[in-house]
Amino acid sequence: MYLRRATPAEIERCLGEPAAAESFFFPEEYEEHDPKLIEFDKAWQALHFMLTGQAYGTGHPLGIIADETPFVSTGALGSFSFSVITPDRLRTFADALAAIDDAEVAARYDPQAMVDAEVYQAEDFLDEGSDALDYIMQGVPALRTFAAGCAAAGDGALRVLA
Repeated sequence: MYLRRATPAEIERCLGEPAAAESFFFPEEYEEHDPKLIEFDKAWQALHFMLTGQAYGTGHPLGIIADETPFVSTGALGSFSFSVITPDRLRTFADALAAIDDAEVAARYDPQAMVDAEVYQAEDFLDEGSDALDYIMQGVPALRTFAAGCAAAGDGALRVLA
């Protein structure tokens, strides 16, 4: 799961020309530590679960990672597709995330509940126990910075599940 920061104009351009979205999302000149791109690796759904208490779309203010938003396909079956997180939605997320600290997010780690909810990779997290928590939480500081930056600038994001 990836999030790419996008201005309202960039969002409109990608929606108007979906075939251009992939090159916007993953440009040829790739920065190794691009502050406008967040990658969650295989921890995306576990983090969403810890933030919202649900495996998928909740409408929860902290639900942008795996919220059920429509995906836009850029072409034939199996091609690149993305969904849009509007600037307003991202601002709501940033405010909600700023209202809780990392300790509160970490306290929501419950691998058995994740297994019960069929969260991606939950069986592995259950086997690893508390060691998996560091893996899941590693993206939270960058997510906080990303969300705050988007909110301050009035930007949204594109989301891709690769």
